[in-house]
Amino acid sequence: MTRRRLSVMRCLAASLCVALLLGPFGAALALSEAEARGKAIYFQGQSTGGGSIEALVGDEEVALPASAVPCAGCHGPDGLGRPEGGVLPPDIRWSTLTKVYGHVHEDGRRHPAFDEASVARVLASGLDPADNAIDRAMPLYRMSDDDMADLIAYLKVIESDLDPGISDSTLQVGSLLPLSGPRARLGQAMAQVLHAHFSDLNARGGIYGRRVELLTVPYGESADATLDTLRDALRRAGIFALVGAYTVGLDEQILDVLRTEQVPLVGPFTLDPGDQLSNAAVFYMYPGFDEQARTLADQALDIAGSDPAPIVIVGPQGARVDRVIAAVEDQLRGRTPVAPVQVRYAPGELDTKALAATVGEHGAGAVFFFDRQPGLDAALDALEAAGQAPRMYLLSSLVSELPFEAPPVFDDRIFIAYPTLSSDIDDQGRAAYRDLAQRHGLPPEHVQAQIAAYAAAKLLEEGLRRAGARLDRTRLVEGLEALYAFRTGLTPPLTYGPNRRIGARGAHVVAIDLANKTYQPVGGWHELR
Repeated sequence: MTRRRLSVMRCLAASLCVALLLGPFGAALALSEAEARGKAIYFQGQSTGGGSIEALVGDEEVALPASAVPCAGCHGPDGLGRPEGGVLPPDIRWSTLTKVYGHVHEDGRRHPAFDEASVARVLASGLDPADNAIDRAMPLYRMSDDDMADLIAYLKVIESDLDPGISDSTLQVGSLLPLSGPRARLGQAMAQVLHAHFSDLNARGGIYGRRVELLTVPYGESADATLDTLRDALRRAGIFALVGAYTVGLDEQILDVLRTEQVPLVGPFTLDPGDQLSNAAVFYMYPGFDEQARTLADQALDIAGSDPAPIVIVGPQGARVDRVIAAVEDQLRGRTPVAPVQVRYAPGELDTKALAATVGEHGAGAVFFFDRQPGLDAALDALEAAGQAPRMYLLSSLVSELPFEAPPVFDDRIFIAYPTLSSDIDDQGRAAYRDLAQRHGLPPEHVQAQIAAYAAAKLLEEGLRRAGARLDRTRLVEGLEALYAFRTGLTPPLTYGPNRRIGARGAHVVAIDLANKTYQPVGGWHELR
């Protein structure tokens, strides 16, 4: 190990320890117990004391759990209000509510300043301090006196309750990486790229005058130890967001932690994204197995043309394969004359002769094969022996080596989906990475992981710029959601939205050329239809 790399690794290993010893970085002042309870009501519509909180919505006063329409949903994490459906919720920061000269609203409604009693009254009855009825776009809330007092206590401090990691001059982000053990060199390479990018960014003035400082959170010796370290770092070290984290094998567990701690994650390095709907602040760059499998389904239909032959889907029993098969069936639904035939079996117990018989019985023109390399090799041999040569559709993550030794009858009949190829890197992106690598002495190995980390840093940078100088986590999420066909120079174009958390939603598809032992891309990037 070079002296330079040894120095870098020592810095990486020490960074978390220093942060935890020094305590919260740029975090909000600690809330009192009442303010913390009020914060839960404001953001989640839930009483931590076990009380019931109900919202009455609209002129009909339809009763809903307050968790369905929490205060933060309209007024935002800072109380300033977010336009929604033509309605502009008012600023409910305490300094605004209690202005001595009162309020004049756009509709002409006037009233004196609020105090604790009148805030409680307007929330429960919809009447302001001058007995005017407020706009019924605002729900009414039924809660106990204690819960109301807690909510008001939090409203008094909401404008000083900043998201962790933010100060006037700095912004602290983190990355969860394996810095020791068998994946240490990969994690260290990713950490070096992230540090290099943010160092260059800070040299250019940072983001709206804030330096971006990276805290590397190391993996522990076990999954549980890793999750405990992550929780501790998020709660004590003042991390605003995670970027480029390595989540392979721990996706769902890590996402559960982030959901609990309400921390955004930008550009995780993973094979298969976790639950995108329940983890709305996670922004993936590359497609998962589902999106790749759906792209294969589109490709199979395109090749088959107007008269597609039956399709057989093969895979071992298990939740992950269940999900992938469901994605293929959903993508094919209504577009094939007959439903696909499934061949399922206990892991490691594929009967290749029975598979070949099923393919022949149904006259299948395509087989979607979602098992590991040994099963694939055996299946190809059995199909050839039975005189069958259907087109084979595979996921790259399940193929440990390209099947160049497959029987010749499968020449140009094996198709593999990839989440990314080297062609995704354009000339500008390639030049930028090479320049970064040269100036910062980046290692020559694990280049794909470095590229992914570099792209994640660029994605976070763009989200922060779009969030603006008045930064909080909500504005970061909104900034990323606004991205359309954003080009990192290192990935396919990335597009996000309120209901889209995978930036490159599709895949590359390559065909295996057995004669020349190579592969050829089938077109360029295939965006899902």
